[in-house]
Amino acid sequence: MDDFDMGLLDDTKYKIAVLRQKMLGMYPVFMYRTKPKTEGEEYFADEWNLRKPLKECSLRIERRGEILLIVFTYKNPGVPPALFAVSKVDISSKGMEHYVKPVGDSSRYFAIRVTDEMGEREAVVGLGFRERDEAADFNQCIVNFQNAIARERLGRADEMTHHEE
Repeated sequence: MDDFDMGLLDDTKYKIAVLRQKMLGMYPVFMYRTKPKTEGEEYFADEWNLRKPLKECSLRIERRGEILLIVFTYKNPGVPPALFAVSKVDISSKGMEHYVKPVGDSSRYFAIRVTDEMGEREAVVGLGFRERDEAADFNQCIVNFQNAIARERLGRADEMTHHEE
């Protein structure tokens, strides 16, 4: 998969200073328009127009330090791939449920909080997979990221405890 200009997340110092790990790549995934919901309200894929996706995209999940980037790109014939949206997941400030929510009526769909490439506009879009296995891989990637961050934080806390003794 190609690299794309991700605005502020692509500055050279940032790229050098943090771990950058590609965790998952997948094509195609389908993006859907969602209805606005209140915080904590459940999403249902059945409410989306599943026969007419907003966009067919490629998905790339990349870890950069303690940030998880879920990147959606698309390609039109004759032009280079372009960024559709990105979800910058920072679980140190808000829980994963703020960024990625499984829907209540299917294991193949999720609601994802995304921003444009400069992080100025935010929306929740639907994400759908053709196969349950693909959705399970996506979900496992999210879980692996959360577990890795928890282990690293625990390790740092242990280190600090040992240095104080």
